[in-house]
Amino acid sequence: MKHFIRAVFVFLAFSSVSFAAENDTTFFYSLQNNGSKDKIGLHFDEDSLIVTLNVNNSSFSYYAISPGESYLNIVKSEGRNLIMVITPDYYGYECVLFSYVNRIDSLGEIYSFDLPVIASDGLIKATHWFGFWSAEVEYLINRGGIALRYKDEYEIPPKIRQYIITTVDKIYLHSSKMLNSKGLYEVPKGVRVYFLKADIRDNCPDNTEIWQQGCNWYYIKTSTGVEGWIMEREFTDKIDGIPYAG
Repeated sequence: MKHFIRAVFVFLAFSSVSFAAENDTTFFYSLQNNGSKDKIGLHFDEDSLIVTLNVNNSSFSYYAISPGESYLNIVKSEGRNLIMVITPDYYGYECVLFSYVNRIDSLGEIYSFDLPVIASDGLIKATHWFGFWSAEVEYLINRGGIALRYKDEYEIPPKIRQYIITTVDKIYLHSSKMLNSKGLYEVPKGVRVYFLKADIRDNCPDNTEIWQQGCNWYYIKTSTGVEGWIMEREFTDKIDGIPYAG
C-alpha cells in the first residue's frame, strides 16, 4: 500500500489551505511568527513504518500505528503554531502534537475513535472507545504538553439497553465507587442488567496484569430494582450479552 501524506493548515477550527503529495511532503511556513519561513518536511518509511518530522535542521521520528494516509496540521493555540501529525488506525486515529522553537518538541499523543476536532478554545475534542460504547473527551493544549480531561461521569447511550444483558454468575454492586464501600448488593445469576452511566477517570496501574480499563466504574440497574456501582474487572466474565466490538 502506498502511503500518502497530506498537509493541511488549520486555524482554530477552520481549514484554509491544503495539498497532497505521495510518500513525502515538504513546504515552508513561519512557525515562530517572526517573518522567516521554516522548512517543514514529513517522511514515511513504508518498510519500517517510521514517520519522521523535519523542521529546518531538527527532526523527530516515531513508529506509526499503521500504514495509510497521514495528515500534517498546523494548529494555532494561544498564539503558538503547533504541528499535529494524524495517522489513521484500523480502529481510529493516532495524533502526535509538536511545538517548534529552534527545535522540535513532542507535546504528546492523542488516540481517538473519530477524527479529532480542533476547537476554538484551545481544546482538542476526541472520542475514546470503551469496548461497547464511546465517550467524547477533551485534550487541553498547554505550555508543557497536552492534558486529557474526562467528565466525572458519562451516560451510557440508551441504545445499549435494547440488548439482553444478563448475569451468568453472581455479581456485587457497591453503593459508591469504592471496592470497600458500604452497601454491597448481591445480584444472582440469570438477572437482566442495564448499564446507565460510567466513571472512566481511573485506569488500572500499568504494573498489573489487569488491562487499564478494567478499573473503570459502571453504574448498573437490574430488572429486580437493585442498582449500584461495579468495577469493569469485576463483571467481565460474569455478565453476558454486552455488545463488545473492536
